[in-house]
Amino acid sequence: METEEQNRQWHLIRNDNGEWISDEYVIFVSQSVATQLKAIAEQQGKELNIQHWADGKLWCYRHEVEKINLSNF
Repeated sequence: METEEQNRQWHLIRNDNGEWISDEYVIFVSQSVATQLKAIAEQQGKELNIQHWADGKLWCYRHEVEKINLSNF
């Protein structure tokens, strides 16, 4: 069982499907970075879902970004 302090530290993000997830599993990106990451992921045959947040902010799932090989970019 979590303590009240632990409950206050939760930061939740809603994905485009309406599900809530912890913000520790997301990476916030700008529009230009999202476009670049999406293109690199497609070149490598990997999936990258760009999600929308409040005020036009964008984010990606951390595990999807970590699968992309960014060493050459």
